[in-house]
Amino acid sequence: MNITLNGKATRLTNMQRFIQPCFKVPKKALKKLLKKTPKLALVLQACAFCLLVFTLPATASSLVTPINPVTPINPTTQISSKSTQTQASTTPISMTNHSTLVRWVNTTFKAYYPHASLKHLDYLAQLYQHAEFNNFWFNNKGEHNAAAHWLLDDLKPWLALEYHPKLALYQQLAKLLQQPVNSSFPRQRQATDLLITDLFLSYQDDLLQGYWTKFDLDQDHGITNAYERWDNWPDEIVRQNLDAVFPSWLTELKGTQPVAWALARLQESQPISQYYLPWKKAFNQLETLADLGDWPTIEADLKEGMQHAEVKQLATQLLHQGDLNHLNNYLPHNNQQPFFDATLTLALKSFQQRHNLPTTGETNPLTRQWLNMAPKERLRLLAHNIRRLHHLPKQLNPRHLMVNIADQRLTFTEEQQLKLDMKIVIGKEGLRTPIMNQWLTSIVLNPLWNVPNNIAKNSIFPQALKNPDYLNSRDYALVDGWHTPSRFVSINQVPADAFKNEQSGYRIVQKSGHYNQLGKAKFRLSNQQAIYMHDTPYRQVFNKDNRDLSAGCVRLEDADQLVLAVLKDDKKWTVERINRTYQQGEERYVKIRPKVAVYLMYWSVWTDNAGRLQWREDIYHKDTLKEIDQLALELLAIPATQ
Repeated sequence: MNITLNGKATRLTNMQRFIQPCFKVPKKALKKLLKKTPKLALVLQACAFCLLVFTLPATASSLVTPINPVTPINPTTQISSKSTQTQASTTPISMTNHSTLVRWVNTTFKAYYPHASLKHLDYLAQLYQHAEFNNFWFNNKGEHNAAAHWLLDDLKPWLALEYHPKLALYQQLAKLLQQPVNSSFPRQRQATDLLITDLFLSYQDDLLQGYWTKFDLDQDHGITNAYERWDNWPDEIVRQNLDAVFPSWLTELKGTQPVAWALARLQESQPISQYYLPWKKAFNQLETLADLGDWPTIEADLKEGMQHAEVKQLATQLLHQGDLNHLNNYLPHNNQQPFFDATLTLALKSFQQRHNLPTTGETNPLTRQWLNMAPKERLRLLAHNIRRLHHLPKQLNPRHLMVNIADQRLTFTEEQQLKLDMKIVIGKEGLRTPIMNQWLTSIVLNPLWNVPNNIAKNSIFPQALKNPDYLNSRDYALVDGWHTPSRFVSINQVPADAFKNEQSGYRIVQKSGHYNQLGKAKFRLSNQQAIYMHDTPYRQVFNKDNRDLSAGCVRLEDADQLVLAVLKDDKKWTVERINRTYQQGEERYVKIRPKVAVYLMYWSVWTDNAGRLQWREDIYHKDTLKEIDQLALELLAIPATQ
């Protein structure tokens, strides 16, 4: 007996094979029933087909062809027949109903994770459809592939951070990337692959939106020059989200192996490689150190010439951190305590130098604090600095200034060649220099200093009212408005209450000269917070180790050399003309071409050119995932509920 299925004649035995597993009717009873009531066969056929398509796709596939353990499960598989054989044919991807694909994702996933849920069902349906239902994170043997190993390695710094609710998803993702999956159950493997991809999409969305960079932002500086426009100086980083990039991701997946697609996404989301790769290498070395177990501690004040039991602990610490080559001379011998020799002194001074400590060669309290820091805590601090790499663009501008706020230094690099390296002064607590990606828009020679209104109101103007000669004696001048060129007025033209009203158009500037707070040069940046770099007449400040003294701007140790380095290829501004302009004392604006990027970053831990870790005090308290407001309350010892 023949009936029609998908427009083709199908023998009763084939129809039996199709219906029987769905309704679990004994074969003999089903055969007898179909022979007596052929019309019932058509009804049962339709019901069975619906059950197969809209419930468990793997079951439908198994009715057509035996399941190969390495064959991906495809919900588009349909039943067809040629002669007396039943074969599998695949519907074109574009013709597959999206709701059917979503249902396939959910039922495949729920079969092994019944109590969990997926966040990105729609995206998963499209991804696996375009991947022809192959896995993204497992190879044909059921083992984690190259993309899975890369993703796990990238997750490790995030897992070294302190607790944060969002990191629970990263921990779940890392666990899945390490757990073996039974290779004899392809459906379980695909369910796990779906879950990994779902968590991966959430992870990528966090990075795209710059979620983890928000913990470094502060509100110390408001908008003070809103009239400034920087339309010709676009940001190097444009934050996006998953919705914005997914269409292009889907396009890239067409004709690409899923593992290659996943590797490309991981490459895109990694921070700039020239920093990330050596820092990640150092992170892996610290992980090995942390796996050794308990970290030795030192309680004594040790110095060269002493014999003491803790000399062994000191040598062990310095050996593990790369400052000492061996332990041979620092083990107890013949019941005698180890000896603190000159080699150990040099190793300790190397350690102190890498931590910006006075190089005394002795284990004073501050040195012991760094020596006794456990590797796990060092991993956390380094992980925060790896997190802050996401403030930088993937590719640095060929000409750029890199400001390390934590190290209080600035470098100028041109075509990968270091041109200058100098000390800087940064913002003090409450007026911190912010993390920013900027452009150096112009250099101002002989700059006027716009005195902040609170200083003008409370200090300078009251003295000028008492002593009319005070302004000239300190190179100050009164200005009406923000016109260019400036409109200077005398003290007699200004009312006594001019600075009591914040809306007043009057301001005080300081002309170039010995007293000018900006020195001989100002370096304007593309922001509206009045953050810029400048020279300073107070040179002695650069002799201090801690130079967090400014109101937020960056003071330069050698502004003269920076002016010459930036303008060296500008034929209009020769060394002679620059010096002549200084002597004339008039304010001059100089455009910068080609462009110079300025990256104000905060690295409390980083690797130097030799690959050795450098450590600095976290003076701005940014090595934390606490919200800024909560952190401020804790620093002030104020209960958060008040």
